[in-house]
Amino acid sequence: MSQTGSYSFPIDLFSNDERKLLQECIHCGLCLPTCPTYVANGMEMDSPRGRLYFMNAALGGRIGLTDSLIKHTDLCLICRACESACPSGVRFGQLIEKTRDLVSPHRKQTRINKWISNTILRRVILSHRTLSVLAGIIWLYQRAGIQWLTINTLIKYLFPKKIRALQNTLPQIPLKRFGKNKTQIFPATGEKQGRVSLFTGCVMDHIFPNVHASTIRILNWNGFDVVIPKEQTCCGAIHSHSGDLEMTKQLALKNISAFNDNTFDAIIVNAAGCSAQLKDYHHIFPNDPEVERFIKKVRDVTEFLSEIDFRIPESPLNQKVVYDEPCHLIHAQGITKEPKKLIDNLPGITLLPLMESDHCCGNAGIYTVTQTEMSIEILDRKVNFIKQSGADLIITANPGCQIQLDWGIRRQNLSMNVLHIVELIDSMYQNEPNYPTTINL
Repeated sequence: MSQTGSYSFPIDLFSNDERKLLQECIHCGLCLPTCPTYVANGMEMDSPRGRLYFMNAALGGRIGLTDSLIKHTDLCLICRACESACPSGVRFGQLIEKTRDLVSPHRKQTRINKWISNTILRRVILSHRTLSVLAGIIWLYQRAGIQWLTINTLIKYLFPKKIRALQNTLPQIPLKRFGKNKTQIFPATGEKQGRVSLFTGCVMDHIFPNVHASTIRILNWNGFDVVIPKEQTCCGAIHSHSGDLEMTKQLALKNISAFNDNTFDAIIVNAAGCSAQLKDYHHIFPNDPEVERFIKKVRDVTEFLSEIDFRIPESPLNQKVVYDEPCHLIHAQGITKEPKKLIDNLPGITLLPLMESDHCCGNAGIYTVTQTEMSIEILDRKVNFIKQSGADLIITANPGCQIQLDWGIRRQNLSMNVLHIVELIDSMYQNEPNYPTTINL
């Protein structure tokens, strides 16, 4: 075990509960076949059990913050599949995020890492206006078809090499984006059943505004007023996974304040990674009544639609589909029956089985950029199973998964589409009289 670049582990920054969690691993190995990195390379150090061993060894003073510890904890996707498999209830995601927070000052900062942490995570993502400008530039770049400029000309040296190589992972950026200039209210269609708010996040406003529009139309059609508070911000999931827990706290406080309205029946989220993060705010602020009230109202959109008297679309759509389960829906929130039940109830839709549907697709936020080779290996395995399923359409419930799966089918030249589950439902409602077909973004 390499001790190169070893630093002392700040044990006092782990809470007593977190230290107890580390001790609860019984080394049974049930987590191993669920871990994408272990399945990919078979290395014990890249399994949950191996990473917990590293953390325990560091806490016990047997090793310091070694380069090896940092390498193997960074390779983790934090998909939390190991939590679903663990008989001891070890909250692995919480532990590895804390570990990354502690090691971040000692991590070797490559040019790309500095660009991500200092520019993307702390500036661009947190500014709706800056994201809008960036999205506009990318839209123009894609529309003009000038990708060759960043490959074959001197302009390429203005961009990090990895970013140039990964430009094909981006989906087509839409021209219109979801606005946050003011709080927006979209009234229910027909008989009113309730009033909900919609968490729109950050990147989704600019890459998947159509998913927000579909969500609003569906909620309106099922009798709910939808309110979008302008003060909301990024959920903090990417910051948390990257080990920037201080910024995660700041974002959590802002969102809790933005949704502090007792008239909301629920806070609806259509991104599984975001809904998982919002529900995890109690780990950041334990025993806080205001935080607990906030969390109790957070509902993933699939969860909420399963709880209400959902209107089944009248027009059938004859499609064979597979549902790829987002990690932070199934493993972080335990939501698996609800989306599949929704799909099963759609007329004309045949839901086919998908091998390893509960395994990560390899996106994991910024993982595609920071751990590109492993991300591609995990993605190609996933797409091979999708190809074998015989499906016409891939359904998921998380924007990161949509981006990754879309890239995967383009890599293998498959003639398939990837849709968010609300896009599928929305498309089936379109032929019904009085359905709200447009939304003012």
